[in-house]
Amino acid sequence: MFPSPFSLLWDGLKLASRHPWIALSISLVGMGLGGLAPLLMIRGNLGVNPAIESLFFFLALLPLDFYFLPRLALRLDAEAHQHPRNPEESWRQSFETRWLKAFGAKVLLGIAAGIGILLLVLPGLLVMLCFGWAPTRVLLRGESFVEACHGSLDLMRRFWPPVVAGALLVIGVGLSVEYAAAYAMETFHPIADPWTELHSPAFWAAQFLGSAVALLTSTSLLALYQRLESSGESGSTRSSSEK
Repeated sequence: MFPSPFSLLWDGLKLASRHPWIALSISLVGMGLGGLAPLLMIRGNLGVNPAIESLFFFLALLPLDFYFLPRLALRLDAEAHQHPRNPEESWRQSFETRWLKAFGAKVLLGIAAGIGILLLVLPGLLVMLCFGWAPTRVLLRGESFVEACHGSLDLMRRFWPPVVAGALLVIGVGLSVEYAAAYAMETFHPIADPWTELHSPAFWAAQFLGSAVALLTSTSLLALYQRLESSGESGSTRSSSEK
């Protein structure tokens, strides 16, 4: 049985609090990276262009999504989960050999899902539903992309209802916090141009909050995957004993 999806956020917070200074540092790094977008707008003399600035935000935050957060996730998994494919004593070496492969797996999955969404929407959603755990398995368990896709499909085939409920809750809470912060900024402290952004404490506070939310989302999804994997392994053990 899966615990309530609402407990995922608490589990994610407990995982993040194992290393509070690292969590704080990652949030500060994310805040700094977020400041690169308006800085590039100013340096490029691009004026006010929300579309280009959004692209710069996406590119600036890539190190957070593809390096710093996965590194923390793999470390927390090694310390809290004690899986033989991610031993605590060698998590650093595991990360250095896996993070680029996990990055590639995430890019491939994103391209496949994006193509599916552009075509008929539903195929892209099915790709994410069936193979969404593949990059996580590449990172945490050192599997090849093909092995990780098979493993993700098998887990989702058996446990998709609680996984979908938990993932939607975690992502929904994160998005709600970010949209609420954006609405508050627009209502009480509107920022008209990149130069004003760089000189606004509210802008930097919003970047810090966004990075902290991304971190909590990452650790909560890690907690969800650990539950999923443990349920899958216990189910396999029961099936073998029955035979």
